[in-house]
Amino acid sequence: MGTTISFGIQKGGAGKTTTTAITAFLLAQSGKKVLAVDFDSQGNLTQFLTQRNIYDFTEQTALEALKEQNAAPYIHPVSTNLDILPAEDFLITFSSWLYQKYPGTDPSRVLKDTLEPVKDRYDFILIDLPPNLGDHTINGLTASDFAVVMLQSEPFCHDALDRYLETLQAVKKKTNPDLILAGILTVMLDARTTLDTAILDKARRDYEDVVFHSVIKRRSRIKEFTVTGLQLVTKADHDALEPYNNFVKELLERVK
Repeated sequence: MGTTISFGIQKGGAGKTTTTAITAFLLAQSGKKVLAVDFDSQGNLTQFLTQRNIYDFTEQTALEALKEQNAAPYIHPVSTNLDILPAEDFLITFSSWLYQKYPGTDPSRVLKDTLEPVKDRYDFILIDLPPNLGDHTINGLTASDFAVVMLQSEPFCHDALDRYLETLQAVKKKTNPDLILAGILTVMLDARTTLDTAILDKARRDYEDVVFHSVIKRRSRIKEFTVTGLQLVTKADHDALEPYNNFVKELLERVK
């Protein structure tokens, strides 16, 4: 059975999608079979990994999979070892469907049940969660074996940490007793600014070993990957992805 890992924080622009995409890419490059699940109605993970318009996947997305509670017919290949369950903006209607037409009794388990038929096909299933604490996030955490919490090194994202960690504990208590916090990953760090470094230091004091040793710094090449697609061709590619390689190695150690 594959290991399911979600990436989340209730804050936009905190590196969730980029980290999910690059982690999926690197795991696939290493020979692992990976399913990336886009569970954000913005569809940015879908666009990033496929380099296609999200509306190319209309009616062939996570939303339809959730309604059937079977991901298999809606999985699309991206590259060798890497598949995606895509999303587009109609995924925003998931909550209304959940409370009006969902035929089951436990609305927190819909994504978990949807992924169950394909879980043994993959070594890893990575879920990109939206920037809120609503039904999408609760479903994503309920479906997860491990949770990676994103920390963009800025005050508002740091302030969101406690609330997100409380949400993890609530999910663990009520819907997913097996959920494990893999750790807090610091991203988009600008080492030239005192504030960024101070936030990382504070997180390490407050959360100690829960914070990953790996730190992802701001790099322009990472932003360019969203346009060019992920690749390991030039020295700039390898240099940009090296911090993520370090994170993936550390993550694998934690989820053994």
